[in-house]
Amino acid sequence: MRIARGVNRAVSSEFTRATLQRCWMSVRSSSGIWPFFSIASWFHFNRSFPVSPLVQGLLSLMLRRMRVYGAVVLAAAYAIGLGLSEVDAACLAEEGAAKAREAGLILHLAPTCTQPEREAHIVRGEQIMDALGRGHQVDLVGVIVQGDILFDRLHPQAMPQSPMGSEPSSQSNPTLSQQQRLVRAGLRIRDSLVRGAVRHRSVGSTLRFEGPVDFQGSHFHEGIDLSWSVFEGAVELSGATFEKETQFVQGQFIGPLACRETRFGPSTRFHRSTFHGSMDCTGALFDGMAEFLEVMCEQPVAFERSRFGLGTGFSGSRFKSHVSFRDAIFSRETFFTFTAFEGETVFTGAQFLGPADFSNAEFRQQDDLAQARFDQPALLGQTKRREPAQADSFFQSKNGQYVLTFGLLVSAALLVAYAIKLK
Repeated sequence: MRIARGVNRAVSSEFTRATLQRCWMSVRSSSGIWPFFSIASWFHFNRSFPVSPLVQGLLSLMLRRMRVYGAVVLAAAYAIGLGLSEVDAACLAEEGAAKAREAGLILHLAPTCTQPEREAHIVRGEQIMDALGRGHQVDLVGVIVQGDILFDRLHPQAMPQSPMGSEPSSQSNPTLSQQQRLVRAGLRIRDSLVRGAVRHRSVGSTLRFEGPVDFQGSHFHEGIDLSWSVFEGAVELSGATFEKETQFVQGQFIGPLACRETRFGPSTRFHRSTFHGSMDCTGALFDGMAEFLEVMCEQPVAFERSRFGLGTGFSGSRFKSHVSFRDAIFSRETFFTFTAFEGETVFTGAQFLGPADFSNAEFRQQDDLAQARFDQPALLGQTKRREPAQADSFFQSKNGQYVLTFGLLVSAALLVAYAIKLK
């Protein structure tokens, strides 16, 4: 009997030692927390199993600590989940994408959003075109746009009669048909990343933006081609980056165009465009070819502190108002042939590092080309310039004439007095 009890105690002691060792290994592994909790609970509530009071007390203490630990883990998990939801709510400053069919496609993400959060709110190019096709506004800030934005998908319609000045002239667009694609609401993609192309390539119709177009601060990975377009509202490109070609061929800008501090890519074309409003490209960077051939500018134009990296062409253009190239840098060939400067023209501080051709240009007012720096002599063949104003002599001015008249009167009086004295 004593032998049997000794054997049972030895087995119980060995089993207890092995079980405690399993519990300890379970605690050391996060995946073993639940097995440890199960085993400790079984020991704690199964009073019939022969366990020493010391072991029983140790298990009770460990069980109580595990309960506290579990509560802390649950609380931490809840707090983390709540914190993530708060972060997501803070990232999502404003969202109206769910109501796109009613109000438009509206999505504003805060600047503090992380890249994964922005990826979770990607906007497809098809969504943008669907909203614009319904006549709804698109207002996106701080988002990622995936896919192309193709305005050729808009349904063309007959062009109604419009006031003069808002239509492309037949001279600038002789092949234009009487069809147009309308974007009735505003288009705003600000401070965003656009991974697809933005294009309108149908030369058989006009793309008309009735509202403002705002691409301020956005980064375009692919090309943008909005040729044959009419912009009735303001166009905002300031701070944007265009990695590839940017084309606004034969565009009509009824409102102002702003491209301050904009970075253009390997090719920028505004060929034969008309600017009815002002154009401000102060501080713009043209990395590649910049083509402003045969453009018409009716309001003030500013290219101050702009940099032109490759060949630049303004040939055949007409500036009806003030134009300023103050402190601009032209790194390669620059052409102003047959360009008409009708208003005040400023080249003070401009640097022409390559050949500069002003042949057959016309300056209606006094120019200041002498204040610019030319690394090579400027070509001025048959250029029409106003002669510098000659300084009038003193006696040709009104004050000089008054002095001269007074002097003659005094001389005559002295002569009369001298003649009387001789008598």
